[in-house]
Amino acid sequence: MAKAKWVGLGSSQRTHLFMAGSYALLLVATVWGLWTHEGTGWQVIAEACAVAVPISMLPAILYHDRKLYDKRNAALALPWELLLAAIIPPMAVLSVQFEFPLRDALFARMDRAMGISVPAIAAWVASHPSLNAISDRSYDTLYLLLPAAMLLPPLLGKRHAAEEFIVANATAFLISFPLFTMLPAIGPWIGSQYSGNAPQRACEATVLALHGGSKTAAAVGIVCFPSFHVIWALLSARALWSLRYLRIVATGVACAVVISTVTTGWHYVADVIAGALVTVASLAVAQWIVYPEEPEKWESHAKLVSEAKTAFS
Repeated sequence: MAKAKWVGLGSSQRTHLFMAGSYALLLVATVWGLWTHEGTGWQVIAEACAVAVPISMLPAILYHDRKLYDKRNAALALPWELLLAAIIPPMAVLSVQFEFPLRDALFARMDRAMGISVPAIAAWVASHPSLNAISDRSYDTLYLLLPAAMLLPPLLGKRHAAEEFIVANATAFLISFPLFTMLPAIGPWIGSQYSGNAPQRACEATVLALHGGSKTAAAVGIVCFPSFHVIWALLSARALWSLRYLRIVATGVACAVVISTVTTGWHYVADVIAGALVTVASLAVAQWIVYPEEPEKWESHAKLVSEAKTAFS
């Protein structure tokens, strides 16, 4: 029986080396944080990953058996996505538990300096039921857009889009974790006439509980600056741009999500701007990792330089 031929990762190796280093750093921080703040909670993450990651390898194995190696490399983004999805929530909770002073007053001043009042915008939208419903639904569509960006490019063999997405997400979190740890906030409704809706008040109670030393609270909605709704919406639209039939829809949904972060009153405009800047920086890193200069380009460049020297000698 002939042995199966292994075809290497090629330029995808850079992606996986970067992800291995990034995840190792995040994992060390998470395990240390859970050990010092929440006892043995890290074991839950380990058990979940032990079950989910092998399953996520199946598409890559199927593509490899069919000798579709580029699609296999695209599908290898799935395990990294699951690992990031497992590690981000506990790190978000830990960030609040470090108990840095809340910075809502700072972000409110930044918004006022731009001539914007998010509470006034949110209150006006809330006073119009139809607009309020559209705004709330737009905000929640991220939870459809993000899974689509996580699953479709890897499963459909869009390697560059899949790898760019995972590298950009890891980079965004590495950049953002120090920011939302040292600059925690609740949301624009704090200290304003707009009291917020029920989910926002629940988020407020969660942040205050974690900030006060609680060891049990949900991770949803506790990251304010920078806005991960903005980061994930933009990165998802970028990933889905690789699928021609989804470009317009994904871009429109992403724009609606970004706008709704303000109209729902969930985020300061400063959060939105910071989220957009983090996205740009993360995509720049991702493109450097995922799209390295091919050797042929360097050889062609060297040949042109050599020919130019010969012409002028």
